[in-house]
Amino acid sequence: MTAANKSFDRVAHCYDETRAMPPEAQAAVTAGIARVARTITAEPLLLEMGIGTGRIALPLAVSGVRVVGIDLARAMLARLRARRPELPVAIADMTRLPFGAVRFDCVLFVHVLHLLPDPGAGLRAAREVLRPGGRLLYGRQGFDSSPLLRAAAVVRDVVAEISGLKLEGWGPHERAGEAFAADARAVGIEPVESLLVRWEERTTGRRVLEHVAARVWSSTWDIPDAIMTEVLRRLEPRIEALVGDLDRPLVSEATFTLMAA
Repeated sequence: MTAANKSFDRVAHCYDETRAMPPEAQAAVTAGIARVARTITAEPLLLEMGIGTGRIALPLAVSGVRVVGIDLARAMLARLRARRPELPVAIADMTRLPFGAVRFDCVLFVHVLHLLPDPGAGLRAAREVLRPGGRLLYGRQGFDSSPLLRAAAVVRDVVAEISGLKLEGWGPHERAGEAFAADARAVGIEPVESLLVRWEERTTGRRVLEHVAARVWSSTWDIPDAIMTEVLRRLEPRIEALVGDLDRPLVSEATFTLMAA
C-alpha cells in the first residue's frame, strides 16, 4: 500500500507480520467485505487501491471475489505475486488508473487513502471506474485507547523535543474517513458504516521500541537518521514509565470498520 510520495517498499519484508490480524478477525473482515460486494452481483469484480502484499485481497480472492489491484510499491507487489501469481495487478497511481473502459463492482481502500495529498482525487478516480450501482468501500483498522496510541504520542513528543519536527499522528486516518464520507454526500449518497470485528491486540513496551528503531511504522520514516540514537535513548525510560515493565504484555482492543457508499 503506498502513495507516490510514501512507498511501503521499505517495510515489505515485515509488513504482513507487523500488520497481521488474528485468523478469526481476518475471516470476519473478509466475510464482511465480500458480503457487501455480493449485494451487487454474485461474482463481484473488486479493485483494491494500494493492494500491497495482498493482506486484504488474497483472502477475498480465496472467498471467490474477483480481485484486481494497483500499487506503486514493487517490493510489496513482488510478495503478492510470489503467493498468487495469477491475481491481476498493475503498477499505477491511485489518481491515474489504467483501466480504460473496465468497470468494477467495488473499489476498496484500506489504510491507503490517508497517504494521498488529496484524497478526493483518489475517490474521483475510483468513481470513474465504478459501474452504475457499484460501491466505494473504505476499510479502517482502529486502536481506540490503545497503549500503542499513547506510546506513539510519546515518540512524537521526543522527536519534537530533539529536532522540532512534528510527526503525524492518527489524524490523517481520521481525515481520510471524513473525506470518504464527504465525497459520498457530495453526490447525494449517505455512507453506511459497519463494525466488522473486534479483537485483542497484544504487544510490549520493548516491542514498541524495537518497531521505532526498525522504522516499522510509517509515522517514523520522517525521523532523521542523525537523531535516531538520541530518540531511542530518551524514549526508553519514558515508555517504561508509561507501561511499567517493558516486557509486560499490553492488551488493547482493535476494531475493523467498513464504510460503504
